[in-house]
Amino acid sequence: MKRVFNLIIITFIATLSIFCPTESVSSNETIPFNETIPFNESIPSVPPPSGICLKSQVVANGTQIKTGGNPNGWCSSVIQGQIPTNEFMVSTLIIKPKDGSIVPANQNFTLSIKIINLQTGYFADPDTEYYTQPQELNEEGIIKGHSHVVIQKLTDEDEEVVPNPNILAFFRGLNDPADDRGILETEVGTDTEPGLPTGRYRVCTMASTYTHQPVVMPIAPRGSQDDCIRFIVIG
Repeated sequence: MKRVFNLIIITFIATLSIFCPTESVSSNETIPFNETIPFNESIPSVPPPSGICLKSQVVANGTQIKTGGNPNGWCSSVIQGQIPTNEFMVSTLIIKPKDGSIVPANQNFTLSIKIINLQTGYFADPDTEYYTQPQELNEEGIIKGHSHVVIQKLTDEDEEVVPNPNILAFFRGLNDPADDRGILETEVGTDTEPGLPTGRYRVCTMASTYTHQPVVMPIAPRGSQDDCIRFIVIG
């Protein structure tokens, strides 16, 4: 009987070693698709790769990784972190420009959003701290983070053509704290490249945690954390 019990224990431990591996990827290991991306041991909050992350081989290291055609993508072992109650879920509204509005071509314009239940102004360095820390709540139970705005040009010929997420007309992280009304603003265009050329556009928000993960909400049946509108630029 004792031998049978010992055999069961040995089999159980062996099974755990198969399904829950703990070894990490070597910092000198050559990653598939000719891309070597070492694990960044200088960031203590990033756990070493284990389990499913060993399948991806390319592991989070605090940078924004582009793995090209790698079907396994890249993997982060960072836990989701603190999740707010349903009373403090993030919600956003684009208030300027209005949906369906007309904007003059090649002229700078203001893009404004209003957001609730996000303590804005928490913005980690996206070059060294990307996806490195779990979501965190403040003392009131509200997520610490920031938002982004992104504008993409839509095709004029077919309204059902989905925009390529790699092609952007404008992108900006809203790093600063919102004002007392929860409003964040940025100017689209510069002195050398004012505004946008003629065309149909979609602008969306992207609410994020301190280290840029999309905010994690407590329940599925809820309003969206982000907003999108469409507008036309005419010259």
